[in-house]
Amino acid sequence: MTSYDSASFTAGQEAGARVSACVARLAALQLVEDARWWNRWRRRLMARALMTCAEELESSADEAASGEAEAR
Repeated sequence: MTSYDSASFTAGQEAGARVSACVARLAALQLVEDARWWNRWRRRLMARALMTCAEELESSADEAASGEAEAR
């Protein structure tokens, strides 16, 4: 059985969270950029939700990184 380094696994999770946050930010930008005047307010609401999700993902990755640094 292969043993895995927990620090490497945590770093992978953090990287995945940051990539997901970037994708959410790009999706939010695309929603607002392609919006027509009649549906712009709905797309802005969805874009705000995506931005909030991205911020939460990044803050959780930051907390995990700082917790791992303190453990060392």
